[in-house]
Amino acid sequence: MLGKKEILTVALGVLALSLSQPVLAADDKDSEDISASIFRYKAALEQNPHSATNHLKLAKSYLMGGELDNAINEFRATLKINPEDAEAYMGLSRAYSRKGDIKQACDNIKESVRLQPNESQYHLKYAQLLSRDNKLDQAVSEFKTAIKLNGKDANAHRDYGACLGLKGDVDGQISEEKKALAIDDKNADAYFYLGSAYAQKVNKKEAIAALKKCTEHDKKNADALRLLASIYASEGQFKEAVQLAEQAVSINPDNARYVQTRDKILAAKKKADSGNR
Repeated sequence: MLGKKEILTVALGVLALSLSQPVLAADDKDSEDISASIFRYKAALEQNPHSATNHLKLAKSYLMGGELDNAINEFRATLKINPEDAEAYMGLSRAYSRKGDIKQACDNIKESVRLQPNESQYHLKYAQLLSRDNKLDQAVSEFKTAIKLNGKDANAHRDYGACLGLKGDVDGQISEEKKALAIDDKNADAYFYLGSAYAQKVNKKEAIAALKKCTEHDKKNADALRLLASIYASEGQFKEAVQLAEQAVSINPDNARYVQTRDKILAAKKKADSGNR
């Protein structure tokens, strides 16, 4: 069987890794719409190159299409015309975040916060980035501000909970995830963070229930499947554990963590089977 130590390792690992948000590729229809938007705003700028609005819209279209360097250039063009455009700074922050440059991302979102200190979404974005940069005390302060400005934002409670979990406040994490789910009972990531918190406390029944809810709403959450597999294996339920671990690997075959968990479960199953002969 996999024991408490293995469950804790998986639970803490998936919590830390989940705060970095990968960019998903657009589907064909989205790509067509983005290309059309880019063409339209470029044409508009040929007619009026000094339109901050069209530079901003073009930048957002580039960002949606994953053309990060072009997006950065257009956000900067927006700010050259309108130096106090908080949305342009937010766009720059998103682009640098996707490029993995957290310092630049934080520097730009700080400008959005400075320009519009009462906008909860800017504080939330800043808090999320600080969490990714492991500046957890600063992140907590920004999460609290975001929630004070808008207490009905499920994602703010969700990510605040994850941050508290990284600080070791598992009970606080559970409380915030429950607040998130009271606002949005289909929030897959809130179920995931709740499940990981229960797993850290080795409350297996509650962890399984939350993680199952997560996978109902997000069938491709491989981290939830991996954690579920570890919990089932710790209970000696190897049939379910192997199936879940294989699902996680099938979603992302190149992920070494998923492969390692599956292989450990297969080895534990083999040892248990040999002992029952």
